[in-house]
Amino acid sequence: MSILIVSDIHANLAALEAVLEAAGPVDTIWNLGDTVGYGPYPGECLDAMVDLEPDVMLLGNHDAASVGLLSLDEFNPIARAATMWTTSQLTDEQRNQVAFLPLRATVDGCLCVHGSPRQPIWEYLYSAEVSAANFEVFDEAACFLGHTHVQLWITNDMADAGIDPRLGSDGESIQLDQGRFIINPGSVGQPRDGNPDAAFALFDPDLGVVTFRRVPYDIARTQTAMRDAGLPMQLITRLAAGV
Repeated sequence: MSILIVSDIHANLAALEAVLEAAGPVDTIWNLGDTVGYGPYPGECLDAMVDLEPDVMLLGNHDAASVGLLSLDEFNPIARAATMWTTSQLTDEQRNQVAFLPLRATVDGCLCVHGSPRQPIWEYLYSAEVSAANFEVFDEAACFLGHTHVQLWITNDMADAGIDPRLGSDGESIQLDQGRFIINPGSVGQPRDGNPDAAFALFDPDLGVVTFRRVPYDIARTQTAMRDAGLPMQLITRLAAGV
């Protein structure tokens, strides 16, 4: 069985299309949230994901803000402006689809959230300390999450020893029988680890293997659409730098 795990698409249709092509045929998709926000194609990305019928499709903080479930006061001015634009682009049907997305899902013995097990919408998981606290609040062998836009992984033993999460690399595989894991597949639409290539992961639950992947996409196409939409320049320029 092959599962495509994606997160933080952020309305970047060119990146999503590149990921789907690079992943090839899969049995299902787990989408860890923030399908919309920042990027120029929120409705198109939502429709694409719904059409793919993912087994998991979660609510991220930008998803929540776009339909009024999270106050814009939580966002910086740039993110706030982009969210207001995103809201204006969604149809009533699309807003309804987003509003009823779950905060978490447990499937194939794994927990899926957007931010963290203890704060599914908003907590950023970068450190051993935060990881250790989160390992205490879920029982599954692995937790997949997004939100930081950084491809990484950490085990329970690493967290307890004070070892921070390790960055993933393209083609790197993790064997889940080596401990309890927290894994971030990275961001499809707005990576923030210095590598602008779209990030995702492939998971074979039968073998217990997760493989990190990166794929280049047409960044200029997305940037042009963002300029045409009048989205903030900082969001446009950061795509090429992967920050």
